Amino acid sequence: MEVMKAIFFGLILSLTVGPVAILVLNNGLHHGYLAAMKSAIGAAFGDYCYAIVSFTLGVVLINQFPQYHFQIILLSSWVLIFMGFYMMWNALKNAKLLARVHRPNKKMGFRSAFYLTLANPIALIGLSAFIGHSVEQLHVWVAVQLAGAVFIGSLFIQCLLAISGSVLKDDDDAVTFPFYLQILGGLLMCLFGVHNFVELAG
Repeated sequence: MEVMKAIFFGLILSLTVGPVAILVLNNGLHHGYLAAMKSAIGAAFGDYCYAIVSFTLGVVLINQFPQYHFQIILLSSWVLIFMGFYMMWNALKNAKLLARVHRPNKKMGFRSAFYLTLANPIALIGLSAFIGHSVEQLHVWVAVQLAGAVFIGSLFIQCLLAISGSVLKDDDDAVTFPFYLQILGGLLMCLFGVHNFVELAG
């Protein structure tokens, strides 16, 4: 169950339309499918590295202070809810970035997308909240597995952006659909946090 949650969370986390998504879309629009896929893999690998760090440290912290597990779950759930609202608010701001995506830009591959992903602290906050909101007892090996699951979910969305950019070159949908994806992602992020309150109440 936790692995499926991690895959789903990786999907949601990648719905944030920021500089990384713009980079992947721009590569697809102006430099073709191969360049877009390289940047998509770089972005997903960045999420994976953040997941490894935050999940491992989170598991160690939770196991070190089991008496505060309930408080950690509550805090993490609130963080996820606030992140969801932030994603939806940020979608409106990023609409201006998406409007400029049709402008030709320098081709940027795996490393550029990877470093750009690591420069985004929102991913680290979200992943830390995800591992903190888990009601199950976890250990380090499970944390590594969950990080891999996040990578799979993230890679799916990044590849979707890469394909849409390379296929919908002259279509406005290549610009508008990521906006709606981010709104959906924000709602789902909020539901992640709310779901945990329901589990605790039960």
